[in-house]
Amino acid sequence: MRVSVPAAIGVAALLTLSIDVAVIAGEWNQAQYVDLEVSDEVAHVPEEAETITVAPLKRRYTPHLLIAGAKPLPEDAAAAVRKVKGVKVAEVVDGARTQVAGRQVGLLGVDPSSFRNLAPKESAKLDGLWRNVAGGDVVISFTGPELGTVVKAGATSMGASARIGAVAPIGVPGVQAIVSRDQAKRLGLATGNAMVVSAPDTDLKKLGAKLKKVLPKGVKVTVLPRQVSGAVQVAGTARSPLTGTAGCTPHMQAVRNELDATFGPFPVIGCMRPGDPQDHGLGQATDYMLSSGGRMPTNAWMAVGDRTANYAISNWQRLGVKYVIWRQHIWNPSVCKCWRLMGDRGSITQNHFDHVHISVH
Repeated sequence: MRVSVPAAIGVAALLTLSIDVAVIAGEWNQAQYVDLEVSDEVAHVPEEAETITVAPLKRRYTPHLLIAGAKPLPEDAAAAVRKVKGVKVAEVVDGARTQVAGRQVGLLGVDPSSFRNLAPKESAKLDGLWRNVAGGDVVISFTGPELGTVVKAGATSMGASARIGAVAPIGVPGVQAIVSRDQAKRLGLATGNAMVVSAPDTDLKKLGAKLKKVLPKGVKVTVLPRQVSGAVQVAGTARSPLTGTAGCTPHMQAVRNELDATFGPFPVIGCMRPGDPQDHGLGQATDYMLSSGGRMPTNAWMAVGDRTANYAISNWQRLGVKYVIWRQHIWNPSVCKCWRLMGDRGSITQNHFDHVHISVH
């Protein structure tokens, strides 16, 4: 599934983002959250499994200004913003008015390792929350969608989705959802068209006027209301141990997260495999393991494999599935929307009896 930036999100909607901030912030109603008890128990992770990591919290800063334009901000303009006296932090983000779980929201694509320094302390301190963002989840500040469920997000025409990784205060009034910048591309957001600025002990109106002088014409600068805090609920990070996360495409990550949230945990899910001449080498394939050591899975695990494969083919257009291999059969819609027997490759693993292989475009 090729991703393009829809005009409705990348241009027209972004023009209203800065204006909407003042309106929406005035209507901000802090939701009632229920504290979530997080267990310290961790499932067994194979030695080769990788975990998603984010940089630790350094120093927290309060967001004071939102800069937003319809197009990517030039690098020299972003650099000029950072040099203006009074600016302490100026974080480049992707921004748009779009939908998450059927609700129109202000959505930002962020670098979880650095943007956490601009979040309220309740959210900023939780590594699990930011790991979820890095893994492709969406964090929302409103109630309704169930934690850990997969919801539609971004342009409806693109059929994209994301897992609810946390319900938490985001700290930028008018913005009700954040995703990673990789996920933002998949959801159709314009790239690098906004900045969140922290400028403590500064006359913000005067600073805003100075910033407009170094920014392209038409870019809006809005003073943000006071940051809102609140309680946090965080979904578990990836249910299954992961291998080959580095290099796994944002599209593949999102599909992996949806299948993991729906059918996991699996013994392990593998993605990127350097040197592989096909989709694993491109980060566009995942293997959902059902056993280890090349052994035949139990009947229960075979049933999980059946459900996983059937889900992928039932939703192949929405998920952008290229093909599925399972039980020595291949389902490739470009050839036939049917299961076709493959030749005997000589082992349980090579014949795909111990894992479901899913490739995406």
